[in-house]
Amino acid sequence: MAVFATLAAVAAPLAAQETQDTQETGRQIDTIVVTAQKREQSLQDVPIVVTTISEQLLQDTGVKDIKDLTLLTPGLIVTSTTSETVTTARIRGIGTVGDNPGLESSVGVVIDGVYRPRNGVSFGDLGEIERIEVLKGPQGTLFGKNTSAGVINVVTKRPSFDFGSQVELTAGDYGEFGGSASITGPIVGETVAGRLYVAARERDGFLDVETGPGPRTEKEDFDRSFYTVRGQLLIEPSSAFDMRLVADYTDRDENCCLGTHVVLSPNPAVLQVLNTIQPGSFANPADPFARRAYANRSTEQQIEDMGVSLEMNWDLRAFGDSTLTSVTAWRNWESTNGQDSDF
Repeated sequence: MAVFATLAAVAAPLAAQETQDTQETGRQIDTIVVTAQKREQSLQDVPIVVTTISEQLLQDTGVKDIKDLTLLTPGLIVTSTTSETVTTARIRGIGTVGDNPGLESSVGVVIDGVYRPRNGVSFGDLGEIERIEVLKGPQGTLFGKNTSAGVINVVTKRPSFDFGSQVELTAGDYGEFGGSASITGPIVGETVAGRLYVAARERDGFLDVETGPGPRTEKEDFDRSFYTVRGQLLIEPSSAFDMRLVADYTDRDENCCLGTHVVLSPNPAVLQVLNTIQPGSFANPADPFARRAYANRSTEQQIEDMGVSLEMNWDLRAFGDSTLTSVTAWRNWESTNGQDSDF
């Protein structure tokens, strides 16, 4: 009994000291909330390998699309081949590879609960993002087909009943210039709120192009030119029910994706014949660091992506505070591409 009393006397000051230190430092571990299992949970309670990138980290690193996400996600690789419509995302080295835009990826892309069957649709400006979750490993049980390698789950910011606005401008080399603006706030009291986001980005091409006799006229490749608009409407008629209507539109008109000569044929006769047929059609010796490509056909890509989605949430308090969620969407994606295939 004496030993127990002594331990209690020692433990009480220690507990008081720990409480005092916590109050003085104000440090605490924030709970990371994810929807990897189709419902909001603490990341510690989810038995899945998940990389979660917060809104603040996305802003600090300048991540605006899925390709930029590779900077923050170990094991994620995103590449484009003949055009950005032919885009492959790989997680842990696993993913669909091919130059056919009809192939669906093994890494599913989900934006606000809506599955996107082509990774290429994710290279537009994703707008204001609440968080991005990269789920590694098969996710077919909850996310359906084409998720055998994993899922990139994008959650955008919902409309707010507090007024807010944001303007962003960027500039860089190769004539890069872009900007975005957003506004959110109440429309009808505490019942209806809206959010509008617009962005446009331009950049000259990374590669200079020798066109020869044509018919290609563009002298650059790997340029950027697109704009996007995204509007949201949040309706909360009661504390137990809400609905969010989202509409977006993106238009791209760019040239992509030529390659530079790295290795030439070791046969001088072959090079001589090629140079005789079309003088100046390649550099000899090859110099890939000159950022010069050779193509007489257009690589223009015109992409139009649009869609509407409606998400409804109904809290069923009579069934253990469960929530019934319905997501209905319509998407349309069109792509027209030129290609110089005589490699």
